[in-house]
Amino acid sequence: MNGTLPRARGKKRALLVEGGGMKGAFAGGALHALHNFRSAQEYDLILAVSSGACSAAYYATTPPHEGKHLEKNIRIWREDLTGWKMISPLNPIIGRPFLDQGYLIDYLFTHKYPINRDWLLHEKSTPFYIAVTSMERHRVEFLRAQPDNLNDLLKAATSLPVATFGKHELGGEQYSDAAILNPLPVEELIRAGYKDITVVLNSPLSNQSPPVPRWLSALAFPGHAMADLMHRNHHVGYNRGREIIANPPRGVRFHLAAPQQGLAVGLTGTSRADLNAAVDLGYLMGLEAFEKFKSSHRTTRSLRAGRSARKKSEARKSRK
Repeated sequence: MNGTLPRARGKKRALLVEGGGMKGAFAGGALHALHNFRSAQEYDLILAVSSGACSAAYYATTPPHEGKHLEKNIRIWREDLTGWKMISPLNPIIGRPFLDQGYLIDYLFTHKYPINRDWLLHEKSTPFYIAVTSMERHRVEFLRAQPDNLNDLLKAATSLPVATFGKHELGGEQYSDAAILNPLPVEELIRAGYKDITVVLNSPLSNQSPPVPRWLSALAFPGHAMADLMHRNHHVGYNRGREIIANPPRGVRFHLAAPQQGLAVGLTGTSRADLNAAVDLGYLMGLEAFEKFKSSHRTTRSLRAGRSARKKSEARKSRK
C-alpha cells in the first residue's frame, strides 16, 4: 500500500464522491441516478471520501444492468439510519461511540444489505479507492478496496472525530477520516492524469469553509499533532477543491451533481423526513446532471428510488 492514486489510463475518466456525514444521503440518490446512464464499469477509477464511500461502495460493486443492487443503499438511507438506530446519545452509555459504526458496517453493509464485495475482484470491475488519513504519516492516503479490507476501510473513512473513536486500525496502522485534512481531493485526481471527472457533492459548489476552530480540533484529537493539522488544512482542501471544479484547468472536464442550497439534514441529522428528502433531491439532481450520458447507456430508472423525485418534478411543471 503506497497510498497514492494509480496513473490514469484509457479514457482517463474518474468518479469522485464527497462525504459530509448524513448529508451523504444526497450522494446515495445521485449515484442511483448516475447508474441509470453510466455504470461503474464505464469509469477508470472511483474515489470516495468519508460517508461518500458508503454509497460509492454499492455503486462500485453494482454490475451494469443490475441497478436493483443499488436499492439496498437507498433503503438504508430511507429506513435504517433514521432516529436513534445508528446515531444515539445513549450509545456511549453502553460502550459504543455516538455513531455506531458496527451497526452501519458490520450489520447493515455486511449482513442485512450485503455489499457485493466479490465484484471488486472481477476482471471487469473498476478500481475503487477510498481516501483516509494516516495517523502516523499525517497525510491523506488512497487505498484500494478489496473484499478482505472493505469493512476496515469504510470504518476508517467514517471515523468522524468526536462522533466515533476518531480512528480505526487497518493493516497494523491507525487511519481516520480523510476529510480531516482534505475533504475534496480533486487536485490529486488531476495530478494522476484524470481528465474527465464526474463529481458528486453533498453541499453546494459555492460553499466555502472557514478553518475548523482550534477548540474543536483539539477536542477531536486531544494531545495529537492531527489537531493542529486539522485546523490548518481542512478548509484549504474543501475550498480548493471547489475552486478547481468551478474553474477547471485546460483539458479537464467536470460533470457535477450537487444541491443548489444547503440540505435540511446536517452532519449527524437522523430525521426520516430530511434523509428521504435528501435522497429524493440527489436522485432528481442526478437525473438532470447525468442525462447527457444516456446516449452511451440504456436507462433503467428505479421506481422506488425516484418516486418522490419525479412527483416533485411534475408538480413544479404543473405550477408553471
